[in-house]
Amino acid sequence: MKSHPRNVPIKGDPFIPSRFIFGDAVEEKGLEPYEYVIHTQEPVFVCRLVGMDLTPFDGRDQDGFRSVVLYDESHHLTHYVTNSGFRLFDFNFWGEIPTAAQLQKICDEAMQVYQRLQKAYIDREVAPKERDFRLVPTEPLPPAERQARIAELVALSRDAVQNPVKRIQLAALVQQALSGGDQAVFTESQLALQAEPPARKLLLDCAHDTIAFPEVMRPDGNVASYELWAFPVVFSRAQGGVWWHFPLLEQVEPQLAEALTLAPETILWMSPTIFTVDSLAERSCQSLVHLAPTMDAGCDLALHDVAASRASFEAASTVNEPQLVLAWLPFIVERGKLPLAQVRRHAREALDATMPLVQQALSAEMVYGEAELFMPLPWWEALAAGTAAYNRKRFALTMAVLSGSELPDGLHAEAEYQPEHQAYDVRLLGGSQQLLAHTPWLLTPDLSPDRSLVWQDLQSCLQQAGIPVTEHAPKLH
Repeated sequence: MKSHPRNVPIKGDPFIPSRFIFGDAVEEKGLEPYEYVIHTQEPVFVCRLVGMDLTPFDGRDQDGFRSVVLYDESHHLTHYVTNSGFRLFDFNFWGEIPTAAQLQKICDEAMQVYQRLQKAYIDREVAPKERDFRLVPTEPLPPAERQARIAELVALSRDAVQNPVKRIQLAALVQQALSGGDQAVFTESQLALQAEPPARKLLLDCAHDTIAFPEVMRPDGNVASYELWAFPVVFSRAQGGVWWHFPLLEQVEPQLAEALTLAPETILWMSPTIFTVDSLAERSCQSLVHLAPTMDAGCDLALHDVAASRASFEAASTVNEPQLVLAWLPFIVERGKLPLAQVRRHAREALDATMPLVQQALSAEMVYGEAELFMPLPWWEALAAGTAAYNRKRFALTMAVLSGSELPDGLHAEAEYQPEHQAYDVRLLGGSQQLLAHTPWLLTPDLSPDRSLVWQDLQSCLQQAGIPVTEHAPKLH
């Protein structure tokens, strides 16, 4: 741009303004007690606007929108009034003055625009503010450094079994291992201790506590102590892909805190980032260590690059792929402020208060069919309860489909573990080994998923259904 000559008429093509402009004006004592309306097209005019007006007219008590143009003979003023409580007056026209019918039509349109403007203001206030994302670090260490970290963690785990002082050092080292970008450090450390159950259990317990009871060091030097909780949720989708970031979940916070009868000053923050079975299995739940620090800093956790993830989700959504999704909605609460017994007492109120908001948050970002929300629990209990409920729901749906036809004699099941899916593939067979149906039976997501516990749970469930089950070991050639 360059300086405009002082004595040359203003140049340039104007940007045509909106037809209706609404705004306030300031006088010596502050804001004027009314707003202004500007109509920028012929007939051009400006007028004042007030609400909560009770000027009587014939259509005031009728249903639906009603308006009229009135003339005040005593003050020589024209007024436009509506049965919704708005009044326009002090009309100043530039150019041709319209008829009363023309003015009424224009003002009717102005009121429609004004109501949309007010709704936009409300939506802007209600909508959560956009927050920065913090991406989960994923930077593998050089092989030599990785092996050194693993050896250090394994050695300290062994020493901590007999030396309580070493357990403090172990907690710090576990925090470092989980927070780093190389998930193999912790995973290979706990695998290296399989022949030493006490040391391995101590290492896993320490990691579980690090995630379930996060300590956040703030920039001012203070430490905030939290507990990690979650709602298990199961929802259906007709399309492929699952989205993971739902900003409107922030609206759940006050309703949940009230339903659980938390003290007003207690911190309870809902994560807009949800976790599915796949996202937890991808890094063996280690990403959760970043959740509390990210939320405490006022940011949202991103498991992957947001733009790339959204593009992948949109592409997958074009494919017809019915699925039943198990996920968890995490939230953090100040440590010691939410006893489990209190949650159990108010579980029904919490579900009733939060379910509509959860549905609204999910539908704002992703198309889904039906959703079922389960009672909030501490994180690791929520994982176990959600997985157990999901497995039984899938099995019940499979049996419901089979019950539509006559079940053959000798109905039995074979289960084959599929490590790539961290699940058993349960095949329901007839007496002649005819495949009738199959359904997955998921392992509970964990830092080190326990396959034996899941197998026992599967056996127990099918035993109650009267279906014998055997584990099928694939033959390796």
